Amino acid sequence: MTDYLKDKFYEDFTATCYQVDRRHILRPAAFLDMAQHMAVYGADKLNFGDEQLGPYGCTWVLARQHVRFERPVMHKESCRVLTWHKGMQGLFFLRDYQILGADGKPAVNSTSSWVVMNIEERRLVRPDFLSEFTSMDPQSPDFAIEAPAGKVVVPRGAALELLDRHTVRWSDIDYNQHANNVRYTVWAMDALPEELVHERMLKELTINFNREARPGETVELWHTLDPDGAHIIEGRVEDHQVFIEKLLFEQ
Repeated sequence: MTDYLKDKFYEDFTATCYQVDRRHILRPAAFLDMAQHMAVYGADKLNFGDEQLGPYGCTWVLARQHVRFERPVMHKESCRVLTWHKGMQGLFFLRDYQILGADGKPAVNSTSSWVVMNIEERRLVRPDFLSEFTSMDPQSPDFAIEAPAGKVVVPRGAALELLDRHTVRWSDIDYNQHANNVRYTVWAMDALPEELVHERMLKELTINFNREARPGETVELWHTLDPDGAHIIEGRVEDHQVFIEKLLFEQ
């Protein structure tokens, strides 16, 4: 059950068998699923959720997210996931998340940037109309990660290698009629070498969502390395960049 602190929403959970990998560690996508759930719940409770945006023909779309995995969350570990609205920056609504272990210390820290999309026209709109029925003020002055999620770019002069192709299928689609944002990280992790994703902990990820992936489209997954050793995965449909993600694994 999701509950409410003074300035944050939270939900207690125990890491289940279907949320962890073969090392019994919480999968990155499992955290992203929880973050998405908490974001929807938090927006509803603050009166700027789908019920309020629906009459305007709009919905929320995740634009950017940055996650730091501070330590592994283990199978059967009892934790708490929290979220809070941090206010606005330009067109972006900022929302932070944390997973706290039983000791009350952060195991995962994350920040995200959201935009409002017109559903029929599939274009971004200014969220000024939200002030008619809700406050634009931050829910909490705290931050999980202080800086908003940044822009990810292919390093200058880098050569990209095609790793995989993924056709958007039934299991990828959410109620906005496009590939759910969590699926991009799943595709990226699946495309990387098994010895990397199975044996080395993911320490940090930053992802930018730049275009929808619609049912039946084939997304090409291109790869290169950043100068700091992070893996850059760019998802393309034809000549259009759908997403770009930076994944930094432990050394």
